[in-house]
Amino acid sequence: MISLMLYGILAVCVLALAGVLYRTISNKDKKTAPEQSLSMEDYLYKIARVTGHSEYDVFCKSAEVWPVSKDKIDQDFTRYLQQQDIPHYVNDFVRRNKKHIDELHIPRF
Repeated sequence: MISLMLYGILAVCVLALAGVLYRTISNKDKKTAPEQSLSMEDYLYKIARVTGHSEYDVFCKSAEVWPVSKDKIDQDFTRYLQQQDIPHYVNDFVRRNKKHIDELHIPRF
């Protein structure tokens, strides 16, 4: 009876140890794995989410330093929504601000 109880306790300890070992290894892999680079769409989403503005607003802000009309922004944004095609002025905006964007943290809710 006692030996059966000892085997049960031993089995629970082994399972607990295996669980701790698994979590330790999986956390180590997360820390050493290089961060996956974000796509341009991810950057647009991140900017919109952190600033509280829409992705359309990001397009408008991106166009401020380029000679782009409001109609062109509207056309480009429609094409972005339909085909995920990002215009040059938005690519330039993200590229120039990439370092700062990478440092921003997206709130969970």
